Amino acid sequence: MKIATALAVALLTAACASTSAPLDTTRLSAVYVQDFTSSEPTACTTADVDLTHAEAQAFFKRARQLDARTLSDNYPVAPCQIEGTLKAGKRLCDWQISAAATGVIRCEGDVWFFACDDCGDLFASTTSTPARKP
Repeated sequence: MKIATALAVALLTAACASTSAPLDTTRLSAVYVQDFTSSEPTACTTADVDLTHAEAQAFFKRARQLDARTLSDNYPVAPCQIEGTLKAGKRLCDWQISAAATGVIRCEGDVWFFACDDCGDLFASTTSTPARKP
């Protein structure tokens, strides 16, 4: 529960740093999946968010960009995620995609939040629903 609270606080804090200009996700390149993390390794595993580099790029192309408040008010929090790097233009950025089909991209102080309601095929190996509302 502490992790979910910390994530919610981080999302709201990041909202202050969030950029108002949308990110052109059709121009993302060099999307690389680096790592998997889980605060509940028995409940949320790599199988819950097992995306390839190409699938991670597809997630960001399909996902809707949202503000942090809309994301935290309307989408569940998952205890596991994949993370990596990508290029947005000439900027090297960090990103995360959770098992709840939500994500974030951070580039040099700019932050964009995402939710993908039409990405079920990317998460097709998911057999359970690890996401939960805090």
